[in-house]
Amino acid sequence: MKGEIRLGKISSIDYAKGMARVVYHEKDDDVTRLIPLLSHEYKMPPVGSQVLVVHLSNGTEAGVVLGRPWSEKNAPPEGGATLYRKDLGQNPGDAMIRYDGSTLTIKCTGAINIEAGGAITINGATIDLN
Repeated sequence: MKGEIRLGKISSIDYAKGMARVVYHEKDDDVTRLIPLLSHEYKMPPVGSQVLVVHLSNGTEAGVVLGRPWSEKNAPPEGGATLYRKDLGQNPGDAMIRYDGSTLTIKCTGAINIEAGGAITINGATIDLN
């Protein structure tokens, strides 16, 4: 595989290294060596999920997993022209940061821990605590 952009599925993950093996079912179930994920943050795709991979044109099987494309099985949970949404867990909505152009929402179905080495300041027109 050289100089190709391909769709494959994650077959295994080395979580500590941030690398994965990808299987190409249309190529006789050919499996890559461990290749890195292109990311500046840590969120590994689930094993079995479809990913887009680019292989370098230097004659080796070196490549990079670019990410997970949207599809019927991996559809965006919502959409909008000014919407930014970052799901932090594997299940959409369990833990997320969402901004729709006017309101910022931080949601977590589990506990939230806030740690600060200094003061914590909260300012707002009104502050509701329940």
